[in-house]
Amino acid sequence: MRLDSIVIGLDFSAPSISSAKWVAEHFAPTAELTLVHVIDLPGRPHFASELVPSLDEIERAARDFAEPELRKLAAFLSESVTHTEVRVGKPHEEIANIARERNADLIVIGPHGDRARRSRFLGTTAERIVRTSVIPVLVATEPPNTAPRSVLVPVDDASITPLVLESTRDLALIFDADVTLLHVWSNADYSHVASMAYATSANEAQAKSEIDKDLHDSAVHWLEHLATTGIARERVTALVTYGRAGEKIVQVAHSSAADLIIMGARGSGLVLPALLGSTVASVLHEARCPVMVVPDTGRGA
Repeated sequence: MRLDSIVIGLDFSAPSISSAKWVAEHFAPTAELTLVHVIDLPGRPHFASELVPSLDEIERAARDFAEPELRKLAAFLSESVTHTEVRVGKPHEEIANIARERNADLIVIGPHGDRARRSRFLGTTAERIVRTSVIPVLVATEPPNTAPRSVLVPVDDASITPLVLESTRDLALIFDADVTLLHVWSNADYSHVASMAYATSANEAQAKSEIDKDLHDSAVHWLEHLATTGIARERVTALVTYGRAGEKIVQVAHSSAADLIIMGARGSGLVLPALLGSTVASVLHEARCPVMVVPDTGRGA
């Protein structure tokens, strides 16, 4: 994964500015950065046309504020900021357009504007960008004060795509980071394995030993899978547990003090599903560290 060109979406909120600062100082200090603010003009009911300013007036006022703010922020952040853009339209569409024009490797956005409202529906700019982007998106929630040193990668047969493996390998090398692979059995799968173990074991201790072995074997499977990407084996550990995947990922990220979560997502870009995958959506809403979502666009490593 390259980090040569990065587009950063800004709404001038404290979280979005914090995200941009972290990227410029710690995540990609040598990248070419493009700071973007999108003016999303409000609807203007016909019956109120005489009571509210015209859309041209609203846009002009928004530009008069946004353009000097972007220039000031660019000067404050880094000499790597080579472009600033103020556009009008739907934020997720315009940010994607700019990313395409700049041939960006990554889109960075701040956390959700409605984090207190748990919802699986994609109503925020952050979620819409994650849902539709054809390149990786980094939602930089509560970034650390350093480059990422501990990376958590949830893995399963559906999400661990070549692009996720490539991104994990490259970022681990860039940041000299340790990687934890996390595989979460569903409660149903765990119950099935447990019931089989108890049915065929002579006693409870033997049953628990067999369950532990199954968990261990699953962990080894993912270690061997990731080892083929070139990541040094001593930098990688694997953990297999069970429960609700989204909840477990957030719990492990917190308990292990992860600096970054890397997740795969299917169906991004060409298809616009009404819902983001429930696991990805849960992690985006609840994680208290940056989350990178790598779309499966059918391109190999």
